[in-house]
Amino acid sequence: MLKDYLYIAVLAFRDISHERILSFCMACSLGAIFTPIIILLGLQQGIIGNMLDTLESDPASRLVRPKFMSQSPIPLDSLEVIQQSGVAFIPSETSHLLLDVKGLHDSINVVPSSKQDPFVIQSNPIAIKDNKWVVISEPLSKKLGKFKGNKLTLLLRRETNANYPEEVPMDFTIVGVLDSEMMPDVKIYLPVDVFNGIYHWRKGYEILDLGLMGNRENNFHPEYDGVITGFYHKKPKDEDFRKMLAGRLPFSSMPKVYTELMSAQIHSDWRLWQTVNNTITASDIQVLNNVLLNYGYDPQFVPYIKDIELELNKLDISKTWHIYMLPEILSPRWDKGAKPILYISSEDQDFSGEQQLLLKTGIKGDKAKIPVLLEVSDNVSPGSIVASHHFSGLLRTAERLGATYNSVQYAFSLNSKEQVRYFRVYSESIEQLDGLVQIVKGIGDDLGLNALKEPVSRLYEVQKIRTLSDYMQKIYFLIAAISGVSTVFAVSASVYATVQRRCKDLAYLNMLGVDKSTIIFFPFIKSMILISIGLVISFVAYWIFGVLASHWFVDLLGETTSLTRLKSEYALSLIVIVLSLGGITSLLAGSFVNRMDSQRYIHE
Repeated sequence: MLKDYLYIAVLAFRDISHERILSFCMACSLGAIFTPIIILLGLQQGIIGNMLDTLESDPASRLVRPKFMSQSPIPLDSLEVIQQSGVAFIPSETSHLLLDVKGLHDSINVVPSSKQDPFVIQSNPIAIKDNKWVVISEPLSKKLGKFKGNKLTLLLRRETNANYPEEVPMDFTIVGVLDSEMMPDVKIYLPVDVFNGIYHWRKGYEILDLGLMGNRENNFHPEYDGVITGFYHKKPKDEDFRKMLAGRLPFSSMPKVYTELMSAQIHSDWRLWQTVNNTITASDIQVLNNVLLNYGYDPQFVPYIKDIELELNKLDISKTWHIYMLPEILSPRWDKGAKPILYISSEDQDFSGEQQLLLKTGIKGDKAKIPVLLEVSDNVSPGSIVASHHFSGLLRTAERLGATYNSVQYAFSLNSKEQVRYFRVYSESIEQLDGLVQIVKGIGDDLGLNALKEPVSRLYEVQKIRTLSDYMQKIYFLIAAISGVSTVFAVSASVYATVQRRCKDLAYLNMLGVDKSTIIFFPFIKSMILISIGLVISFVAYWIFGVLASHWFVDLLGETTSLTRLKSEYALSLIVIVLSLGGITSLLAGSFVNRMDSQRYIHE
């Protein structure tokens, strides 16, 4: 039986050799059918593959970060969930710092980083031994004339308690330089521990690990949502305000007319200066005061507090007041280390005296118990409660940062030293970017944190390319299906013609004792040989197309990128599919041999 199959195979080869012109034409026709399929697959994989490779090679494509810096610290358990969902997690207390660099006049944008940061890895860093390293962008490298291994000096600046400028130089080793394509901006990547340390130092804290001295004792200071300014003599002009905002003010928008101040003088013109997703301190108010004085104004200031409630700590009574601000002369006094005094309206005089109030602090709304002394004031309207300017600012800080209250020392303290309000996290690949974004969104929804509800990422760009890939796949499969039908007809016609043309020869084989089920393999083997030659011709044509396309589109793609791409598994799958389809078609068409009457052909 095996000898018969070998004999049939030899006959098929000899038949192709005998009809080499006809066989070559048939192979070329099959190659003409296969070539568009292979080229289209190569284009589909090449175009989409190049786009995905560009995204994959750019760390920014895998980066997810909050839309803006959260005012309140993000709970550590939520941060742990985000960290476990990514491959590189960089938490920080602020999004960036503007630091001065020795040799440059302008401040440089500095962002937190780590050894695992994909941007740092992309810079091909030299050996990193300690935390005194930086990675810089190529534009900054050109500005400074510094490269890998050189020293870069950061000039850390702040103001002392006496409002004198203080400057501390700190040297770092440049371990990597990011090329302009990867990072076109002038930027510095700084270890996150050093980054947070500098941030704290600029606020006045002592950072022993960096050798930076502190200039403040208390780590808790008043903050406000804005400030209300009153003008009695010289009326404010919008033109002057616009000029002020063009300078370095802690405000970025024009002040609005404010008419809701209780017990305000009739002839005063009050304006509300608000910040955007930020708070201000007493020093910021002093900066505004100095600017207004320079323009000839003599303003009165009332700090502004927004949406803070104090609840009476009694199970049998439900009572809540809204914090409101009055001019300092109408507000209660504040004494350090003493029980705070707060004013309430005459309608709430039943609550006067010593009471305990509750303040919701942090994102999760923990409650701090605050013993206070309530006094009645005619300047307070019903539903409002007034504290001193200083204590109101402490309440605002406590609500934002999350804090507890020491009822013995009458002072606030932070629940945690880690006040993470910003982070950068990277997905392992662009395929996992969607999952990481959804996790961050889910945490934002659970916490009611707007900064996380709409995280910043390139998910839309990745999804757009994937959608394009899906459409191109559908188009390819549609064309391939039509080409597959053409292949079936071409192979069937070829096999059927071979059977009809070689009927007498096949009849002789049958009369010589070769079974018809074996004779079927004659057209089958011949067809498979022709299909294989057609595949070889089509792959050669695909290679020629790829070479020409790479030369023609070199300006668009670059010298190292090809317009076509065909992975070995795709090529192998395509060959298997074509051969399988051709083989099945050949066997079906060759089955006409079973209907052949050998005796009739011998008689003829």
